[in-house]
Amino acid sequence: MTKSYFAKTVIGTTAILMLTGMTGTIFKDRINIAHAMDTVPIALNNSPTGDQAAVSASTIELFGVFNPNHLYLSNGTVSISATAGSVTVTATTTAGGLVDSIGITFYLQKLNGGTWENVGSGTATGGNNAVTYSNTFSKSVTAGTTYRARTVHWVSENGVYEEGERFSNSIVGK
Repeated sequence: MTKSYFAKTVIGTTAILMLTGMTGTIFKDRINIAHAMDTVPIALNNSPTGDQAAVSASTIELFGVFNPNHLYLSNGTVSISATAGSVTVTATTTAGGLVDSIGITFYLQKLNGGTWENVGSGTATGGNNAVTYSNTFSKSVTAGTTYRARTVHWVSENGVYEEGERFSNSIVGK
């Protein structure tokens, strides 16, 4: 059964959304939110008010927040894969040009009773005067448990620090 949901626009940074079970359309191609949270089924019992985007979907998943007004941080990507007994997270941070420092902070999260909790983390710093930086993070996991990755992509240039976050899709440990 498909339900209609409304995602309210809040002043903040740009979120990238993935709609699962979508049968309708999004009236706006961007929804501004204050902070990315977990996978959120959004259900409103009352009529939409204010600046809202209407969608028909079973779930709305937020896959990251990047401020479009960043001076130096351009983008970040993350993916997750599972092999027997472990997961590997692969991520890339991209700057708009050469920056003093560039890196990624990795967080592995597991689904526990409907809440995502951190079960491992690590920070990887790229070199100086780089435009892109890629790295991986691996951790042993329990088979049958659902995991995802959260990555914080960051750059520093001329004393200015900028960061954005991304979430991977969820996978089940093997």
